[in-house]
Amino acid sequence: MAIADKINFPNMLLSHVELYVKNIIQMETFYTKNLGFVITDRGEGKNGMVFLSRSPDEHHQIVLNPRQSHRTIESPIDHISFRVESLSELRVFNLSLKLIPKMKMQTVSHGTTWSIYFRDPENNRFEIFTDTPWYVNQPCKFIVDLGLSDEELIQFTKKKIEKLPGYSIATEWRKSHQDSLEVLES
Repeated sequence: MAIADKINFPNMLLSHVELYVKNIIQMETFYTKNLGFVITDRGEGKNGMVFLSRSPDEHHQIVLNPRQSHRTIESPIDHISFRVESLSELRVFNLSLKLIPKMKMQTVSHGTTWSIYFRDPENNRFEIFTDTPWYVNQPCKFIVDLGLSDEELIQFTKKKIEKLPGYSIATEWRKSHQDSLEVLES
């Protein structure tokens, strides 16, 4: 029996999909005007990503990325993302993935999340993440060590983001965007 067969995996929910797009204006218009998504964040410049949601509980459910795909086989999907409830649950997946020989992983924070990025055996990119208690403007990304204690990771992350644009407590960010996101619940 493999070690992974003995791991009690926690639940994880599908969170978002990031799409490579050729015409970001057309795609943004389609998702906002035809499907009712709300723009929750936007990167700067011609390569600025657009973050869209239809849920007050999700900062983004779709990310439109105007960059060319870095995959050798053309695919419009950058990654598929799953949410877990806590750092301890995220660490379960981190441990399981570390048991796979030659598995390459990236553990990062987006300021709003702590995340593990990895590829499946057919090179599809996945993210498993849990929320931090903060919000910062996106995109934001820096390497983190999930081997740190909760308190060390919290302090490290907060120090990296507290001076970044948009920094606030996540619940405050949600309250400030409640009007535009409440439309989605009706």
